[in-house]
Amino acid sequence: MTTTVGLVDGHSHLRSTSLDAHGVVGTCLEEALLRMTAMAAVDAEDDAFVAGCDLVSSGVTGVQVAFHTFQEPEEYLASVDALIRGIKRSHIRALVILMITDQAEYLPMGVPRPPALPGLVEPSRGMQAQEFPDVVRQAIADHPDIDFGIGPVAPQWASDELLKILGELASPGMRVHAHCLESPLQRDWAGDSLERLRRFGLLGPQTSLAHCVWASDAELDLLANLDVALVTCPESNRLLGSGTPRVREWSRRGITMAVGMDSATGRPRPVPVAHEVLPTDEALSALTTGGREATGLATNEDQVEWTDLATGEVSRVRIGGHLVVEQGRLVLDGECEDARERITERVRQDERQRAQRQGALSSIMAEYLQYVDEGLRGR
Repeated sequence: MTTTVGLVDGHSHLRSTSLDAHGVVGTCLEEALLRMTAMAAVDAEDDAFVAGCDLVSSGVTGVQVAFHTFQEPEEYLASVDALIRGIKRSHIRALVILMITDQAEYLPMGVPRPPALPGLVEPSRGMQAQEFPDVVRQAIADHPDIDFGIGPVAPQWASDELLKILGELASPGMRVHAHCLESPLQRDWAGDSLERLRRFGLLGPQTSLAHCVWASDAELDLLANLDVALVTCPESNRLLGSGTPRVREWSRRGITMAVGMDSATGRPRPVPVAHEVLPTDEALSALTTGGREATGLATNEDQVEWTDLATGEVSRVRIGGHLVVEQGRLVLDGECEDARERITERVRQDERQRAQRQGALSSIMAEYLQYVDEGLRGR
């Protein structure tokens, strides 16, 4: 039996159900992003609790959570509260990244909205950029025992005004996290993403970026010089057709590398997923040391005993001395399965309406993708 410290999921949305279960399929990231607007809404606390339990059961004792909602400030904070209740119930360590966007999620910056796009994809923004710092400060005050960071969901979906506000908020040393350079289209969505982050003080040793599949050599040199950590998400990159990151070039430059599950599937497989792009020794290092450096989570204080490390089969997990998995079984298994059943039932109840929403998107998807591609080339 092999024993290691706890693993780190360097990029998660703490969803307990797979994208496929919500009908989020397609040939590229842009299609998937549009289809995510039609996902079934489930209880946020149950969702985080089950997702946290599933990670713990796979040997992950720390997770960096990318949190985002379009709600009003009060509702945003209420959703954060629910998320954290679920996290605490699962006992997983967490760095919660409070995120915001203010433009261009589904259309490149400067490209007009096509008339055929269904109204369901147009977010009703409840929070202005200027309100976000107060929301972050309130969340920190409400949850002094939770680690928080901030970020744009992605720099290409944020205005310069928003990035400036985030840079000022992060300047005391707060951790920063974002999706970045995930697909060929996204890298050209709104100008030079990395230069914009750098200009507003959002790149540095406190920063980790998820994906970075399409980073050029010059951009990797910049990230290495600024001590930015990168989080590779092999499973979601494969499922969403985003491509394969050049992790060899990351390693050659000495970039801190972590691995993220990205909530792509219902049951996480951290060790096999890391092995998709990294050899055994580097995979384990990225899941442990790299993850700790990217998040600051104290997973070195945790212990995982593996029945079979190569396949990711777990025997026992302790988080800070607290036993959470014993003989391959989650200590809170009954409570977790009850919550999973509630989520499954909610997704089932929404099946017909969800199919209608996805059908509306399917009817315009080819036209939408062509419009986006032509808009980027003609801009």
